[in-house]
Amino acid sequence: MKLAKNISIFTFFNLLNAGIPFLLLPFLTIYLSPADYGVIDIFNSLVMLFMPIVGLSVLSSLNRYYFEKENIDFNVFVHTIFISVLCYGLTFVVVISTLSFLLRDYISSVADLPPIVLILAVLYVFFSQISEIILVLWRISYKTVFYGIFRVTKTVLDIGFSLFLIMVLDYNWEGRILPQLIVAMLFGLIAIYILKKQGFILNRMIYNKDYSRKALDFGMPLIFHSLSGYVIAVSDRFFILYYLGVESTGIYAVAYQIGMVVGLFQNSFNQAWLPYFFSSLKKNSAQKKVKIVKITYLYFVVLLLIVVFFYLITPYIYYYLIGESFQKGIEVVVWVLLGYAFNGMYKMVVNYLFYSKETRSIAWCTGISAILNIALNYFLIDLNGIIGAAQATTLSFLFLFLSILILSSKRHKIPWKLNLDK
Repeated sequence: MKLAKNISIFTFFNLLNAGIPFLLLPFLTIYLSPADYGVIDIFNSLVMLFMPIVGLSVLSSLNRYYFEKENIDFNVFVHTIFISVLCYGLTFVVVISTLSFLLRDYISSVADLPPIVLILAVLYVFFSQISEIILVLWRISYKTVFYGIFRVTKTVLDIGFSLFLIMVLDYNWEGRILPQLIVAMLFGLIAIYILKKQGFILNRMIYNKDYSRKALDFGMPLIFHSLSGYVIAVSDRFFILYYLGVESTGIYAVAYQIGMVVGLFQNSFNQAWLPYFFSSLKKNSAQKKVKIVKITYLYFVVLLLIVVFFYLITPYIYYYLIGESFQKGIEVVVWVLLGYAFNGMYKMVVNYLFYSKETRSIAWCTGISAILNIALNYFLIDLNGIIGAAQATTLSFLFLFLSILILSSKRHKIPWKLNLDK
């Protein structure tokens, strides 16, 4: 079965890609302090914040309009997306760099954070967005080997450089952040070369306003959607940073990284599932819809089984792999596991709304979930400390899943009640 094969390949490469940084945890938690790890995690959180804004989420339109290639000149469409990402990205880099310089004293005093971290984060996102264009194209066309080699090679170089700076040259948080930026710049240039060679960057300057409008109409609501998703996923770091300090942020970050193993699996599945799902809905077959629902239910069960498995082995992961100063985060992991299981369920049902281009409805649901998350963080961190932050994330993802499920069920005729006798 083609779907199973591609899910396996995506999962293999994503496991390999995420497994390398995971194996880095014992070194980072020994050579770096919780405070250093806290700075690294805030950098990663800023990356998530800047990602949808830098390109105005126009890259997401590639996933959808790839399946309408017969109606558009897809090469010109991609070229227009590339020009848009360059223009929007460079503008945002200038704005953030200027603000970081002007507000450097304020940032240092309020957040106990080096202001340069903001500039490094926005530069990293800019070059990563360029790489993401070719990765999206390979993903939706099922060129999984190219996709995997590109991502894994990038990660290996990044991690190798980090180990050298931290273990040999005694760098602190800089030894983890600088390699990410340097490698992102290198692979951004490689992506431009590949796009040019494959005909997606044209020799003449073409900027199709109609295609740009299509991409913006699809992507702009997703900025609010992505930012709301960002609030749910990482706003807890900023609450912990403000109320409990950078050291607690580092302890929480390690626990969160372990718990996100469920996020790794569901992301791999969704990358392979999306092209199959869109092509199946396009056929508008009752039989195909029943098959989609059966796979969805099976997938939900698998996610919950993964949660149980990793919950049982978490104490051993901490005992054998994690530095002693990070042990307080062990109780956080189960909540993160459960939260990302609900997030995976949400991704399965939200694809119906992506297919019908109802991105504004998605944005509203994620926006409400984000507001709920902020309120929950405020109360639960005060009540339960860093565990409360993870609980806030879990409850917000659960609310998002249920709200999107209800909305998708109303907008699309999907046979959720299966006849098991058939």
